[in-house]
Amino acid sequence: MTHILVTRPLEASQQLADQLVALGFSTVVMPLYTFAARQPANDIESVLSVKNRRKLTVFTSPRAVQFGLPFLPPKNRLDELEIAVVGSATRAALQDSGYPVHIQARAGFTSEDLLQSPELHNDPGVAVIFCAPGGRTALEDGLDSLGWKTTIAMVYDRVPLKPDSTQVDLLRNAEDLVSTWTSISSLKLAEKHLPADVWVKILGSPALVISTRIQRYLVKLGATRVELAGGPGNAELLQSLLRLTGQIPEG
Repeated sequence: MTHILVTRPLEASQQLADQLVALGFSTVVMPLYTFAARQPANDIESVLSVKNRRKLTVFTSPRAVQFGLPFLPPKNRLDELEIAVVGSATRAALQDSGYPVHIQARAGFTSEDLLQSPELHNDPGVAVIFCAPGGRTALEDGLDSLGWKTTIAMVYDRVPLKPDSTQVDLLRNAEDLVSTWTSISSLKLAEKHLPADVWVKILGSPALVISTRIQRYLVKLGATRVELAGGPGNAELLQSLLRLTGQIPEG
């Protein structure tokens, strides 16, 4: 039986695992971090109070929405801001909270895709990127190169979770293993905390990732087969896993 390693944050991992189990797979749910709010080092209100310039806020994930919204100006001042998002799930999180979205990539769901948006290429002003430490440097560099004065607002932390003995044993004993990866942070934590033999086994087994950046990183680590999912959400991951394991035909 094929074992699927799911490494998303717990809620999303469990949702995907439940769907996989219903289709006859075994799963190893192993989120490698959780989240905690943090106070950004910057005075966001001051940054967004600049006069006579465009004011852009960029949300990089649903988690950035969860922890970043308290730092936005009051809703009666929202007409002064433009809100950009990376990905449809982030857009949905904002709209569910009653906030408009003005800029999203025409296609794709990465920082690089967002940077192609024509709205970002004219009349740059100030931009605030809501994210966690250690992420979205490509987005920051890209906005800077377009002339934006960019501020990183680190509004949450990733809190590492170490794999437990049950998870390690399941991975070690799995005869047919496929791993899924939605962040480089998870890969770094897995490499750090998993026993060497289990990590080598993962690198030698098929893997599914959600971006070419993660794909390149995993290949550089020595992975032998890394496939790109059709999108970042659980629905796309599920369909891609079914194709990867031969449950539905390619194409």
